[in-house]
Order: sequence, then C-alpha cells, then structure tokens
Amino acid sequence: MTGFQLSPQPYDNDELPTNKEEIKEVGEFMSRDVLKNWKKGKCYKFKTNKLIKDKKDISVQTYNKHIDSDFWMSRVSHHKIDKDTYYKIVYYLNGSKKDPKTGKWVMKDRAFRSKMEKEYIEVLNKFEILEQTDSGWVLVNLEYELGKPLATREFNEWVYPIEPYKSKSSKLETSMIVCLVANRPLKESTIHENHTKAYYASVEKLEYDYEKEELIWTMCTTSDAGGNVPKFLQNATIAKTVAKDIPYLFDYILKKSEK
Repeated sequence: MTGFQLSPQPYDNDELPTNKEEIKEVGEFMSRDVLKNWKKGKCYKFKTNKLIKDKKDISVQTYNKHIDSDFWMSRVSHHKIDKDTYYKIVYYLNGSKKDPKTGKWVMKDRAFRSKMEKEYIEVLNKFEILEQTDSGWVLVNLEYELGKPLATREFNEWVYPIEPYKSKSSKLETSMIVCLVANRPLKESTIHENHTKAYYASVEKLEYDYEKEELIWTMCTTSDAGGNVPKFLQNATIAKTVAKDIPYLFDYILKKSEK
C-alpha cells in the first residue's frame, strides 16, 4: 500500500495525492476488502427497471466496518444490463464516454459527474464547482436538504473520477470515483443561512463483465452530517440513504432514454 489512505482527513490543495495509479490502488484496495472483512448488514430491495435484463428486483447489500475510529458503510449490487446501459451509467456517474471511432474512453469534463449528481440524488439541492487542480481533482461545494427540522448540510469535497480501464489481473472493466474531504470553510454567501458543515469521503467503483453482461457496483463511504444528530443515529440511517442512489440513477437513465 501507499502512504495515502482513504479517511475523513481534510485536504488542502497541496496535500492531495497526484499520482493516478496511487489513487486507483487505494480505491481498489478498500473496495476489494468489503466482501472479505466487512460486516454484512441489511439488504435493500427496490422495484426492477426496464433497463435490467433479467427483470429481477434491484438488491443492494450493505456492509460496515470501523477503520480506526471511523464508521464506514458500503453497498454492493449486481445488475444484468447490456453494454449500452452500462455506457450510460459510466457517463452519468463517472463522466466518461466511449469514442465509437477509437473504442477508447474519453473524459472531456472532469467536473461532469459533480454537475450530474443533482439530477438523480433526491436530497442534493445545490452544487457549485469551485476549482480544478492540474492533477485532476475537482473541488465542489454541495448543499443537501435532509428534511426539516434539520438545517441545510454543506459539504466541500475533492472529487477524482477515473475513466474505465482493465487491470492485468481481471477481465472486468473498472472505473472509479474517489472523494476526499476538502479543508474549506462554509461559503461566505451561505453563512447567514445557518448551514451546518458536514463531510464525507468515499470511493465508488463500477466493474463490468462484457461476456456475462453483468455490472458490479460498489461504494464505500464515511461521513458526518454534523449538527446535533448523534453519530449512532447517522450510522443507522445512512445505509438506506445510499442504497436508494441505485434505483434513482436507473430511473433517471430510463427517463432520459424514453424522451
């Protein structure tokens, strides 16, 4: 392993890892560890979608683990989808698009994923792209509405999308998004609105088997919604919240396809 690890540690611009292979390695290490060493949690079921080839309900299995003193939650789901649907998921989730002429994946806008999240994440109300580093990190400010009486939660995050690639040890095509906590204060423009500062760190990974037409979708995250919400209560509710992201994105893609 490298010196960089996924954690809720806040990062300044000059502290961010800049080596793509290092970032990839850390993301792969954590996501691979889930099925081996994490505690199995609840499995959430959602209605199927026309994009799912076997028409089975969407099953999202959750896992959890304490790493140092931080509570981490993971969700893992398997989906039978054709390659065209897979390409759309990669595009909206990762920002990469396959060039039909060269067959190579291209990411023209590294901030695209952050711009798209508001379209399919129910509680995400506002976003602003603040900065992009030379090494490819995108600084984004996010405002989440978790429902009254809770105040708006404001996040500052570094986002690093990695276009699809094939590793030497697997026939699966893999893409990834790594998010780190940004060492930034609340925006001056929102101070008078009494926002609560919150954070999350995460890795989200897509793995696709072209022969079996199967997508494995894994996400690991640690977070703190801040304010007066006890951590044990946050930990108990976050699994269902992130599990919902799966059907939300499938439904969004289906609606876009039917227009």
